Amino acid sequence: MARLREVGELEALRRLIRDRAAGPGVIVGPGDDAAVLRPTPGVDLVATTDALVAGRHYLAEWITPEELGARLAAANLSDLAAMAATPRWALLETGVGADHEVDDLLALERGLERALGEAGASIVGGNLSATAGPEWLTLTLLGEVARGRAWTRRGARPGDLIAVSGAPGRAGAGLALARRLGAAARDPALEPLLDAWLRPRAHVALALSLAASGAVTAAIDISDGLAGDLRQLCEASGVGAEIDAALGEGDAPLARAATALGVGAFELFAGPSDDYELLLAVDPARRAAGELAAEAVGERLAFIGRFAAAPGVIEAVSGDGARRPIEASGFDHFARR
Repeated sequence: MARLREVGELEALRRLIRDRAAGPGVIVGPGDDAAVLRPTPGVDLVATTDALVAGRHYLAEWITPEELGARLAAANLSDLAAMAATPRWALLETGVGADHEVDDLLALERGLERALGEAGASIVGGNLSATAGPEWLTLTLLGEVARGRAWTRRGARPGDLIAVSGAPGRAGAGLALARRLGAAARDPALEPLLDAWLRPRAHVALALSLAASGAVTAAIDISDGLAGDLRQLCEASGVGAEIDAALGEGDAPLARAATALGVGAFELFAGPSDDYELLLAVDPARRAAGELAAEAVGERLAFIGRFAAAPGVIEAVSGDGARRPIEASGFDHFARR
């Protein structure tokens, strides 16, 4: 297998962009100094960017190049889903070592292109850089939303319901198990947790269906952990929140992880985790419409609490009415580990 130091930058770039079809709205694509794009008339552009750094955001020994590309796509697609935007165009920047296998780089891009393509987006350019330190990937993703219709974190109101997609906490549990147990974490009983960590998926179709229903008043994606991202939404909207203290107990894989890690299922459900699920404020009068919109794209919303009037007060409420404050911490890039 050829390494980057053997083929050189220009040949590597030729291989990366060879046979790549231009997506809709792409006037000039990869291979020139810049892309030329034509947005749809009457829309607002939505832009996001995210990076994955080896050893910080992923463990290279646990993930294939194609899975890594798909994971980078999911991180960015999830941001657009949280804004109810349709993905369109992406710019990829990579920082890799001279001994990086060219075929692995091509596989990474295949995984990225496949995941983006499933959501209607295409790669329109980027940059290939060398690094002597940890390898890294950065994706910038542009999308579109009908003018003035983007979701934000600022619209939640007291009484709105708190809903989530998927199974928050599983990705964080998968990572914790991999670090704690090593190869033993590949136990089939723990596969749903490793799958959530290594192969997350963004909920673009769900977001677009929900946007059409008019049920959602505010949104954020769960990229740092449910409690931490809930706090960010509450701060932006000037509200508090009450959530079910039994969350996580009905998730069998999460409960097994809690036992293995010596923590509570609620702590895993609400704790630091890059699940790329959606956390939504839902108008109670439109709950049924939201549930139907989710079912229409083969998904399900879980309603886990409601927003409250006291700004910034986030509590877990037990079945007997007992309350306790939630430490709303999420993943912090600069926290001591």
